[in-house]
Order: sequence, then C-alpha cells, then structure tokens
Amino acid sequence: MPRVLAAIALVIICSACPASRADIAISEQIIQLGDGLNDLRQENAVLQQQVDSLSLVIAKQDTVLRQLANLAGIPLAR
Repeated sequence: MPRVLAAIALVIICSACPASRADIAISEQIIQLGDGLNDLRQENAVLQQQVDSLSLVIAKQDTVLRQLANLAGIPLAR
C-alpha cells in the first residue's frame, strides 16, 4: 500500500513540475512574435494615415492649380 501511495505521489509531483527550458523559450519567442506583429500593425496604420493625408493635400493642390489655370485661360489636360 505505501508503494502505491508513493507511486501516486510521484506521478502527482511530476505532473506539477514546471515547464522545461525549451517550452519557456518557445513561449517567449511566441510572445515576441506577437509583439512584433502588433508593432507592424501600428506602423502600418500610421503609414496609411500619412498616405491618406498626402492624398488630401494633392487633391487640394490639384484643385487650386485647375482654378488658377482656368482664371488664366490656360487649358489643362486631364
């Protein structure tokens, strides 16, 4: 009976052991990969916002140029 209890205790202790170093390293790499992915998403959002802003500036400049050309009587090709 004591051997059975000792075997059960050994199984319980082994199942409660912390993860191995390899498991910990893989977990850290996955976390770093997720952090890197989030950084890329944020950078992509900033770049998209800059592109949208520049598109608005170009559209405004195009409108001003067309109005000036119209006032000067110069035809512009579209």
